[in-house]
Amino acid sequence: MMDNLIIHADKLPRHHPFPLPVAHLGFLPGKRYRVRHGFRSCNFSFILAGQGTYMWQGRMLEVRAPCVLTQRPGIPCDYGPIGSWDELFIIYPASSESQLRASRFIDPDRPLWHLGTNQLQPLLLELRRLGGQSPPPADRLDRICERLVLESLLAAKPGSAPQDAIARIRALVEADCLREHDFTALAADEGLSFPHFRRLWRQAVGQPPERFRSGLRIALACRLLVEGATPVAEIARAIGFPDPLHFARRFRQLVGEPPSAYRERYRLALPTAD
Repeated sequence: MMDNLIIHADKLPRHHPFPLPVAHLGFLPGKRYRVRHGFRSCNFSFILAGQGTYMWQGRMLEVRAPCVLTQRPGIPCDYGPIGSWDELFIIYPASSESQLRASRFIDPDRPLWHLGTNQLQPLLLELRRLGGQSPPPADRLDRICERLVLESLLAAKPGSAPQDAIARIRALVEADCLREHDFTALAADEGLSFPHFRRLWRQAVGQPPERFRSGLRIALACRLLVEGATPVAEIARAIGFPDPLHFARRFRQLVGEPPSAYRERYRLALPTAD
């Protein structure tokens, strides 16, 4: 475990100025308190051991080491450990936000990312070594911190990309289209805001998620219509349309004819009794 260490790098001289100068950084082993306030800075919290939660846009996200949390200027924050965790924090001034966005280090729709195999240990050890110098070399600190953020993104778990999140949610809906999926909650569980999720979904699928789910239900209705004699109203209720008229309108919109006509056209021959 690393010792408690706080460095106020904004006070240190730079001999070779860097586009992303670090303002403050530090190690907080065994951190036990929860943060419930906003910041005037751009922050990266590397959770190196432990677990906790991050309340983000009204949703409670799971935090499990190793992972990285981000905080941006003026955005309310509520995060902290369950018990305790080991945290490395890197703080950039608010003036760095545009550069961090341009570098794709921060994204309003990506509050955290989990890491796969921990590839950061050599950089963490180097940062600890530099922090032990008096005074710490600010130019090297800037570049080590930039590398830490970059390598954390490159080491993100497979499946952490937004496109993979869309694929997981789509597979979940396809596996159980009769369930009333809460797409806002599913998006939040993947670390996506609902507007961002909806844009990505439309790009990948070509239609809104609710319409996609409705289409799956109508496809199921088509099968039920031709494979049995269940009344249309019962089929409508079974696939999540309490109002048979609403079902009939939606069916005709997607299929091109009423359910009864579809049944007559494609109904399979039922076995006859001997």
